[in-house]
Amino acid sequence: MYAVLIDKLVFKEDFKDIDKSGQLKIIKAIRKKLTTNPELYGQPLKRDLQGLWKLRVGQYRVVYRIEKDKILVYVVKVGFRRDEEAYKETIKRLRQLKGQRQIERI
Repeated sequence: MYAVLIDKLVFKEDFKDIDKSGQLKIIKAIRKKLTTNPELYGQPLKRDLQGLWKLRVGQYRVVYRIEKDKILVYVVKVGFRRDEEAYKETIKRLRQLKGQRQIERI
């Protein structure tokens, strides 16, 4: 079973645009799918985001990294699927977080 860590900015910034029922749906999907088999439920990203994965949760997208050696999933970004801006924000966030980890364990 994988431990899941969620970047604090997911709660602080990403969730402010998502209603409570959407937030609960995302958290449930993360708990159910990413703790058991994050590769089975997600899809690998390419190009600038190679090494990251995406999970579709209804109209939302969860971007995460799998650290197999630590049995850990690190959620970097949550955004609307229709919005390609989520990927740009993911790159920006990763640059900001390099060397520092702002996380919440769920």
